[in-house]
Amino acid sequence: MTTIETTATEAVARRLRILAGIVEDRAHHPDRSEILLLAFKMKMAAVSATITPIEDGRQLPAYTLNELQEARDLMEAHDFHLSPAVLDYAVAPALGDVGPMKPLGAVSQKLARNDFELQKRRNTVIHGRQLDSDDGEAVAWALRALTAIHYSHERLAKVVAVDNARPCNQGKAPFHLTMQQRYARKAAATAGPTDGDKLVAALKEFGIPAFLVRDDGGISYVLVAVDRSTDEGEAHTGPKVYLYSGEKADVDPAEHTEPWVAALYDADSDYVDELFVTPSGLDLAAECAEAALMLAAWLDASADRHPRA
Repeated sequence: MTTIETTATEAVARRLRILAGIVEDRAHHPDRSEILLLAFKMKMAAVSATITPIEDGRQLPAYTLNELQEARDLMEAHDFHLSPAVLDYAVAPALGDVGPMKPLGAVSQKLARNDFELQKRRNTVIHGRQLDSDDGEAVAWALRALTAIHYSHERLAKVVAVDNARPCNQGKAPFHLTMQQRYARKAAATAGPTDGDKLVAALKEFGIPAFLVRDDGGISYVLVAVDRSTDEGEAHTGPKVYLYSGEKADVDPAEHTEPWVAALYDADSDYVDELFVTPSGLDLAAECAEAALMLAAWLDASADRHPRA
């Protein structure tokens, strides 16, 4: 497969033209005029992307962005059986790659597996590079696939929300996280030499970068950036979580007698809130795995509410 060499705006225009055709062929709505209006908005955005001047440091013309916003508004107001997320892929050459599809946090195994399968299908399309092909049919296939995948993911999200709200599921951690807990416990069991090193190892199994910090006052803690920064210096400069056991996180595992506490601090290192305390009665490896699971669940659910300034 070859790729097509174009400017960013030309690539956006090409994808939008193809997407308009997909809308005309694949969209569902009882009023055909709504479908044609949606396709028209995409066509106008495509035309304006390459002929309208770009101003004010934008990556696309203001007119193009306005037409795209109106198209998105239409897709959010009406069920066309197409996901508005596909617009992000259309404009990606100019505005940047689309981020990963976030897990839905299903607590039920079946729904979590359905979620995972959709994520895997989406990644397969992206890694296949058909969106960058010089073959219009390949681009159209990729856009159709992404539209269907995201539409299915949005419908699944509604099912997950209902299922997670069932009384029997209240308080349960998302299934995709609980599966990691066993690996986190094994990692913590073999890590060392301190209790904090064991916690860092458990957090790593959840994909959470963590740093064992010792300050001049004798206090130690495990540091995690809310935005999951992999740089310790940057982790100190934004919203962050400190995890400690009695103001310590660097003691011999045999001396670990108090539960892990997770506390949220702001960018200025001012205390905000206590997030959780791990349950009692666990061995240290299990406690580290439980703390990692609880923090991973909190980050998935709440990190967006604490952005870096």
